[in-house]
Amino acid sequence: MPAAAPSPLRRLAASYPLSSYFGLAFALSAVLVLPISLSRNIGADLLPYDLPDALGLALYILASFVGPTVAALTVTALAEGRAGVRTLLQRVVQWRAGPQWYLVALLANLVVWLLAYSAVLGPGLLSAALVHWPLLLSTFLPMVAFGFLIPSIGEEPGWRGFALPRLQARYGPLRATLILGLMHGLWHLPALPLLLSPFAPEKTLPFVLTAAAATFLYTWLFNHTRGSVLLAMLAHASGNAAAQWLTALLEQSGLALPEAGLAGWLVDSGWLNAIAYAVAALLLLALTRGRLEAGATPVPER
Repeated sequence: MPAAAPSPLRRLAASYPLSSYFGLAFALSAVLVLPISLSRNIGADLLPYDLPDALGLALYILASFVGPTVAALTVTALAEGRAGVRTLLQRVVQWRAGPQWYLVALLANLVVWLLAYSAVLGPGLLSAALVHWPLLLSTFLPMVAFGFLIPSIGEEPGWRGFALPRLQARYGPLRATLILGLMHGLWHLPALPLLLSPFAPEKTLPFVLTAAAATFLYTWLFNHTRGSVLLAMLAHASGNAAAQWLTALLEQSGLALPEAGLAGWLVDSGWLNAIAYAVAALLLLALTRGRLEAGATPVPER
């Protein structure tokens, strides 16, 4: 008896896994985030309606878990079945890596933030970081733990677990990272009124470019850890935690961010973050001669 023909959805996922993944990831997230972002009381006041606080919080939490990861699991299940899903989930819990890579995942983003803001605040920020080192325990590490739940679990199995291996297999590490970085940055657009306070349209470009540039760090880490999504999740969580740590450090040290001049504009617009991660990306590309040490086992396209 001949086997049943695959459904149109299975054929689509198998023939165009990356397009299917990105389309579904963007759609799932936008459906949940846009009602919050467009609302009058919580979001950017672009549409004349108020969203109950409880509903807004529920949608935001749900959006943190439904998006890239659910899209990755769905497309993998359609294209590769249970075996493909099992392989993806195994990479999420793949913990075997040298201890130095755990330190890189935990501290690399923090170092980028510290050096970038020291460039506009001077060496006093470095001294403050040493004096107020307990903030690493009271603020940074708790926020890393929280970041594992929101948003790392909802994103990294998709970006790094599903998309990056396929992109690298097709385009190589450099082009793959550029594509994934831009897609990751653009994926945030519906949520920018919630992520940027106060929101201004001119902050969109530096935000997207920051995400794109930071992706080079993630690719380099991913390739050095044989495709560990777990380490990518740690790096993602630590990147978000670094911002919270810097805010707490400024409050405790009494240092103030510049509000005027070029330095003030760089901080307020978000270009300082974009420049900092662009410099880090260029350093990685120079040190690895553009290869970003591609060594993770690629996932073949089907």
